[in-house]
Amino acid sequence: MIIMAEHRLSSQSDSPYDGIADCYDRARPDYPAAVLAILSVQAGELVADVGAGTGIFSRQLAQSLPDARVIGVEPGADMRRAAEAASREVPNLSFVAGAAEALPFPDDSLALVTAATAAHWFDRPLFYAEAFRCLRERGLLAIVQNVRRWWDSPFLAAYEELHEQTVQGYRRGTFPAGGGRYAAIDAAGELRGHPLASEVQEHAFYWRMPMTREAFVSFSLSSTITQRAIRGIGETAYLSRLAAILDRCDSSGAFDVPYVTRLVVAPKASPSDRHAIRTEDRKTHTASAVR
Repeated sequence: MIIMAEHRLSSQSDSPYDGIADCYDRARPDYPAAVLAILSVQAGELVADVGAGTGIFSRQLAQSLPDARVIGVEPGADMRRAAEAASREVPNLSFVAGAAEALPFPDDSLALVTAATAAHWFDRPLFYAEAFRCLRERGLLAIVQNVRRWWDSPFLAAYEELHEQTVQGYRRGTFPAGGGRYAAIDAAGELRGHPLASEVQEHAFYWRMPMTREAFVSFSLSSTITQRAIRGIGETAYLSRLAAILDRCDSSGAFDVPYVTRLVVAPKASPSDRHAIRTEDRKTHTASAVR
């Protein structure tokens, strides 16, 4: 039996999604099946989905890994409530309060740690340290990110421009990083420099999500970026500007939103892996010194 460790929640327990969790769960997309096909564990092993939100990816994981036990870790009470309500019929899935930077699991207890469109909120150096602490040898850390392909869609480019004009500090290609900041994320680059990560791999899956005008408005309102825009210019003004953008869509009111889902996977290095990395680093340092 896994005994949950006691850890203090970070300030993220006051979730920026409080009050919009139900809208979030209805409006946000799932993840491509090809992502789940890459993530496998043995029967009976423990999986943690960190920053689980309303459990969208957690449920997909649990259904893809029916013989594993999946635990969604989520600091926000409102998001966790929505996750539990939507997951009652998934027997191998449960949710706990917890922060990415202080995971409530013992050392070497997890086979897989995931973060799905959540890692941009984390203090990632602390999260990586915690994930590798909790992972067993050769256990897998997986960072998944659904990204709207604004560069392939004039409609999405206009949507991004609306936020750039109404949200201080926001630029397309960046994500909320807490404290009102926005930043890009390069999980692959960060993990390639991590001493406990080995064989970092990147995958990209391109797909399109059918949308209606009403569904896109709900999707937008589930975004913390949109909520900041509304606080700045008011809901009526925001929805009016969004409506003007939507008017450019197909006259039927239906359209596709292009996505790319990026997956970065990094197994926890074994002691022999870490020895090989240190040896290679010493060789590289010696060769540089000789030059």
